[in-house]
Order: sequence, then structure tokens, then C-alpha cells
Amino acid sequence: MSYQVLARKYRPEKFQDVLGQEHVTKTLLNSFERDRIAHAYLFSGPRGVGKTTTARILAKALNCLNESNGSPCNDCQNCDEIASSRSMDVLEIDGASNRGIDEIRNLRELVKYAPINAKNKVFIIDEVHMLTQAAFNALLKTLEEPPPHVKFIFATTEPNKVLPTILSRCQRHDFHRMSLGTIEKGLRTIIEIEGIKVEESVLHLIGNMADGSMRDALSLTDQLIAFCGDSVTLKAATEMLGIIPNDLFFSITDALKTKDHSALLVQLSEVHAKGFALTDFIGGLNRHLLNLLIASGEKGGQLLDMTDDLKQRYSEESKGLNPRDLIRQIDHVTVMESELKHVQQPKIYVEAMILKLAEMDASVNIADILKKLSSGNTETNYTEEQNATEIFQPEPESTVKEESSTAARETAPEKKEAKSSVENSPQFKQVIKRWEEVVAKVSENGTSISTFLSHGKPIELSGKRLTIGFPKKYKFQLDVLKKNMRRIETSIMKVLDQEMRVEFVLVQNEKASIDKTEETHPVTQRMLELFGGEILD
Repeated sequence: MSYQVLARKYRPEKFQDVLGQEHVTKTLLNSFERDRIAHAYLFSGPRGVGKTTTARILAKALNCLNESNGSPCNDCQNCDEIASSRSMDVLEIDGASNRGIDEIRNLRELVKYAPINAKNKVFIIDEVHMLTQAAFNALLKTLEEPPPHVKFIFATTEPNKVLPTILSRCQRHDFHRMSLGTIEKGLRTIIEIEGIKVEESVLHLIGNMADGSMRDALSLTDQLIAFCGDSVTLKAATEMLGIIPNDLFFSITDALKTKDHSALLVQLSEVHAKGFALTDFIGGLNRHLLNLLIASGEKGGQLLDMTDDLKQRYSEESKGLNPRDLIRQIDHVTVMESELKHVQQPKIYVEAMILKLAEMDASVNIADILKKLSSGNTETNYTEEQNATEIFQPEPESTVKEESSTAARETAPEKKEAKSSVENSPQFKQVIKRWEEVVAKVSENGTSISTFLSHGKPIELSGKRLTIGFPKKYKFQLDVLKKNMRRIETSIMKVLDQEMRVEFVLVQNEKASIDKTEETHPVTQRMLELFGGEILD
């Protein structure tokens, strides 16, 4: 007798044997007990979770020669023929290869004939979403009012592609992805029957790779048994399946925490040397970071689907990690995962992006920043990458005062107010009179420059040197204006037809500086003092 793969050898023969789909099998069994059998069923769900298997069991339950009450005997002629796909009254049709209107017309002709040996004529159409719209439309009338001896069972992985008119004529049952525990339990039972020794961690590994599909899990088990023989170890399974070990990912995150570029490059070289696919590496790193994020929460370790040893390791490694940092890292790696397939040099791209990931600074809480500003503590270094709102690095108050005093000493040694010995000169009066024209002319070179300049006021003209005074709170604008000094001098030349050299000073002018301390929240006032700006009414 030829070898039969595990997925076929251990295919369930009764509703009670179907794993992880109790919500479906119980409903079907109850429908037999209450004699409420629908004429059309739609089984939808991921691959390998038991849709077609359940359809065959349902066909056997409908045609079993013994009174099964929903549980086929699996001994009678009808059960045997259906199980071996020899029944003339149960037709399995592949919707992918029989998707046209002609095939559906032939099916409609078959519907007219009574069953040969069975009680019901059952049509099982797999991947029904592959039928064309014309084929669906041809099926509508027959599906809505079939002969009493006809039952339809449709199976699909993409129910969203099935026409609503078809869906409304079927009793729909959604099959779920199998849990890791369910898959491990099923595998454990099968390998005991087969007499194979498999390490417990291997079962967990297979369950994770199967991604909720029992058929995929059994296919992987078949492959491992062929490779390892009667004893399957974790080391052999990892080698054969090409799985990146968890130790590598933990080494990566350890190097990220310490910003150890050399260690990161060594780990990436190992990925390349062992032939791991970069897409698998980036996907695995993303899952690893997500596991750390989950484990960092209260009782988060209990939510992880993995062995107890690995849960404990994730719980320990997540201690001291900031969830905000992990979320930003996951965002960064997710972008890498989506862009990797478009780059021409994937190895260089991955190395550069991982090193960039190491340069990310720690996240900060805006509420903490405002609290420190309110208390007068501005000694903390914040960088632009430390949070998503791009908070600029504040300077200590002493530094601001010192720089203000230095600027004042350089331009006005005697710290004089907005008074000038030549303020009555015709040239200075002309500057005052046409100052708004100068500001307007500057706006042609840059709106922000003219806006900043409008906060100032000419306070002295000494020869060709024009001094413009600004209230102390406009220190930031003053720095910008100094960088654009030549543009301002050119604008003055165009308006006044006089060549002048400008300089900017901070002054203590009560009229020029509007003090709103009494009306302004202390935190807001502190922000104004540190970063400059004004409160708009």
C-alpha cells in the first residue's frame, strides 16, 4: 500500500473529531437533531482549518444508511463511497477549474436527476469564489429553489468575493484559525499513534509556523519526520525549516539598547552568512519587538503564545524598556518590511536602516516636559527625535540671560534705552517715517523675515549705522534677522536711497514689550521666555 500523508491519513471522519471548530460542528449536529437541514451551506475561513473535511462529513451524515442523527457510521456503503470519493451522488467540484457558465449549466442538468444510491444528491463546490459572475447568476434560481433531494455545500477562503445574492441563499458558517494549543494537542495525539519522539518545543515551533492551519502543521510534521526519522529535535527542526533562532533577535535588541554598531553588524553578517532571507529576518524582528511590547505590560507575558521558558525570557528582557520606544521601533521596522521588496541593494538597505534604528533616542512624555518647564527645571537635553511632536532643545535660563547680556554689551555698552542724541536729525526722521515701507520691501525676499523685522523699531542712527531695538522676548527672531542682515540693508537702500549698516539689539522698553504675565499661565509664560514668540489675541 502506498504511503499516505498525515493530513489525509488522520482526516476527521465525524463532526466530533473536527478540531477547533466546535461552533460549526455543534450547530450542524443540532440541526440534525431538530430536523432543520438547510438546502445550501457556505463554509468560509482560512486554508487548512477543516472546511472541505466538514463538507464531506456533512455529506456522509445526509446519506448514511444507518440512523446516525448527524454522526455518520463510516461503515455503510454510502459512507465508504463518500470517504473514498467514489459516490455517484456526492460530486466535488473545483471552482477554480470549473468556473464558467457552461460548467454550471451542466450542473443544473444533473440537479434534475434523483440520487442513485443515496438519500440526497450533494454538490460540494470548493473555492466557490472563483466562479465567474455569469456562472453565479446561472446558479441563482437553482440555488434558491432546488429539488428536495439536492443539497449544496460551498467552501471558500474569500467569502467577500462571493456575490451577495449567493450569500443570502446560503446558511453561512465561518471557520476560525486554530489556536496554538489546539494544533499542539492534535499533533501530540498523532505522533503518539505514529510512535515518533518529538521534543515539546518542536510542536510549539510547528504550531507557530502553521499559522492556524492544521493541514500546514501536519505537512511540516511529515517533512520533519522524513528529515529526522523517529526522533525530532529542536536543533534539527530549526536547521531543516530555516528558522532564525530567537537568540539572534535578542542579541539584536541588546545591541540596540547599548547602541553597539559593531555588534549589530556582526549579527547582520550572521544572517547573511547562514542564508536567511532578509524578508524573514525583518518579519521575525518585527514579531520579536511586538512580543517585547506585549510582555512589557502588566501580566503581558501571559498573553504570549510560546513556551514557558520563552515567556519568562521575554518578561525579563522587557523590564526597563519604554513601550513608546518599542512602538517607534516597530513602526520603523514595519516601514522596512514594506519597502524592502522595492530596493535594489536589500543587504545595504537593511544594514543602514538597522544602524539608524540604533540611533533613535529615548522617547519623552510631553506632560513631563511641561511639568519641568513649569518648575523651572530646563537642564534636560531633549532632541528632535525624542518624541513625535519635534520638541526643540530648551536652553537653560542662565544661558539665555548670559547671551542676551552679551549681545547688549557688544552693541550697546551702556545698555541705554531707546534714546538717541540724533533722534531729531532729518535722516533719522526719514527712517522712522518710511520704516513700514522698508518692512514691506523686505517681505519681497521672505515673509517670515519681514514679520520678524516688524517687531523691531529704529532707535538710533549714528553715521551710516542704523540700530534697531527689539524687546527681550524676541531673541529667537533676532538670530534669524542677523543671518539675513544683507537682505535688509539692500531693502533700506532701495526705499531710502541711502547705504546703511544695520545692527540689532535687545532693549528693555516697556512700550515695545507687552507684559502679559498676570494674564498668562506660568507654563505658557515660561515657554515664551525660552523660545520667544508672542500670544495672539
